[in-house]
Amino acid sequence: MIEFTLVSQILHKIIHEKVQFSDALKLGLLNASKSISQGLIRSLTSCELHHHRLLVHLCDRFISELPVEDRYVVQTAIGNNVFVKRIPHEATILFLKAFLGEKKIAQDRIDSVINLAAPGRNLIDPSIKENSVTYLGIKYNTPDWLVQMWIKHFGFPLTLKILSTNNKPVLQACRVNTIKISTEKLIERYPELIATPVEDTVIYQGKEPLKNHPAYAKNLIFQQRLAVTDIVKQFSFDNVKGEMLLVETRPQALYLELPIYTEQQIKINIVTNSVERKLAMQKSLQAFELQNVSLYESEPKGLITHLSKPQDVVMVVPQCSKFDLIRSLPDFFFQFQQEELDLLIQNQHAAIHEASQFVEEGGLLFYGVNTLNHKEGKYLIADFLSTHSAFKLIQEFQYFPFDKLNTALYVAAMRKQK
Repeated sequence: MIEFTLVSQILHKIIHEKVQFSDALKLGLLNASKSISQGLIRSLTSCELHHHRLLVHLCDRFISELPVEDRYVVQTAIGNNVFVKRIPHEATILFLKAFLGEKKIAQDRIDSVINLAAPGRNLIDPSIKENSVTYLGIKYNTPDWLVQMWIKHFGFPLTLKILSTNNKPVLQACRVNTIKISTEKLIERYPELIATPVEDTVIYQGKEPLKNHPAYAKNLIFQQRLAVTDIVKQFSFDNVKGEMLLVETRPQALYLELPIYTEQQIKINIVTNSVERKLAMQKSLQAFELQNVSLYESEPKGLITHLSKPQDVVMVVPQCSKFDLIRSLPDFFFQFQQEELDLLIQNQHAAIHEASQFVEEGGLLFYGVNTLNHKEGKYLIADFLSTHSAFKLIQEFQYFPFDKLNTALYVAAMRKQK
């Protein structure tokens, strides 16, 4: 089937050329027949990537001699039958028999593949111990090193819940722009937006892409993880007489959240380390008609060139492993490598150290990473506090994707002693 072949080509771009998922889809569909459904190709590609380790494992067992491009064809077809079921089961079985026969695969091995290409079958080699690191990694499409790290950091039961949740879609959570509309009026006007446990947030349950929804187009909502709004709302900034500082090297939506939450009553300084990011934020702030915000472009070590006085509240949002995005990005583990962690942690240490120097006495310092990794979270903060005695930890949060707020997020709140 042409669809399976096309997906194989897209997978090659993602896995071997490190082209991002959305870009690889565009390139793959560029010269494709107009009769081919783009939605189908997206679904089949996403399915293969979400179950890549399992499908590779199956092919390793029975058809390991096939060239990689042919294996991707088979893996996509099996993924269709076992998981997404977009192309009829029998049509896919007939295709697999013919395709593997043409490749001179022995009939007994073809039969084994066909037998497993159905929902409810155990595709993992029975010789692999159930609930071992390897078994869990294959079943939940997660590298062994990360399964091991989560077990070490959070224990086996929580790790199992994390892995299971990562196989499920992430909620399309949004923050309401309460400067323009109340949450009650928004939900009344758009029934596909439903209330959540967090005040002034909604979940989008429409069938069309969120970005096509009129509330999104009119800047009445923006995408935001529920836990982020939940944490912000746990702190009152009513007593802030000076200014707030947001230092980010990881793009996120706090630059919209903060002026809306504070009703634009507090001057907010935002420092990002990318010119393109600064321009994008500028455009969004104008679209949302948000004021009392100053934008600067600088690495954290250059803060001194933009700030002339201490800040009452400082928030540090550094680049991180972003394990919260595993559910959202089918190609996550082809874009992120374990070797990146050491440099990320080094830069996180530097970012919070530089930002901490601008906290007013008695002021608050927040540090947040949307991930599940103590090395980037509680261990890093413990190390920071051991070398910055002026700060005291007042609260620590670790959200998990299986919680009701559907977010992987670590946040530490600290106060600078007078």
